[in-house]
Amino acid sequence: MVGFLGNTYLKHIKRMNKYKVLLVDDHPILLEGSKNLINSSELYKVTFTATNVQSAMELIKSEDFDILITDYEMGDLTGSELIQMAKVAQPEIKTIILSMHDSPAIVKELLKLGVNGYVLKSDSHESMLAALDKVTNGKRYLSDNIASILIEGIDQPPSSALTPREEEIVKLIVKEFSTKQIAEILFISQRTVETHRKNILKKTKSSNLVALIKYAYDHKLV
Repeated sequence: MVGFLGNTYLKHIKRMNKYKVLLVDDHPILLEGSKNLINSSELYKVTFTATNVQSAMELIKSEDFDILITDYEMGDLTGSELIQMAKVAQPEIKTIILSMHDSPAIVKELLKLGVNGYVLKSDSHESMLAALDKVTNGKRYLSDNIASILIEGIDQPPSSALTPREEEIVKLIVKEFSTKQIAEILFISQRTVETHRKNILKKTKSSNLVALIKYAYDHKLV
């Protein structure tokens, strides 16, 4: 009887102390909307937000969080890189991707990293709250749309693991544009282009330009 009462009491305490959430997205409007949705629940509270990976990492180093919710593609670094760094800094943190990217290759890449949940920005609000409930109970959550995409992709030829921005850069690299020219065309910094180039070579397992061109042709990027 004492044990039962003790467990009930602990659950009650857990509900009183909301799970602390770090929300990361480089779109201010979407960031605010997601924050309001999460804060409307009884169990979760967005204690901090960040609009880039660097700011998010500073927060992870200085604050404790139960859950990290992040977009996939944000400037120089990706959500997958943020998740890897967060897991090192706070091994117990639960991670959820909230993104517009629905490429099976990207989803599989993130699942291999141990992401706890994946929700599309086009999914319903209930999907995000369901994801939070699942991951805080030690389970993995994939929204219905993500699950369907993975199932439909089983018999499909391998798709590119690159993001739309990275695919843009590959197409320009294949056309022999320089880093400076790519930066000017896409209205981004040369440093950002260089970061994308490194990520592209790593993702495509290309050791040189010839290998990258072959990858581009194999995946119908050119």
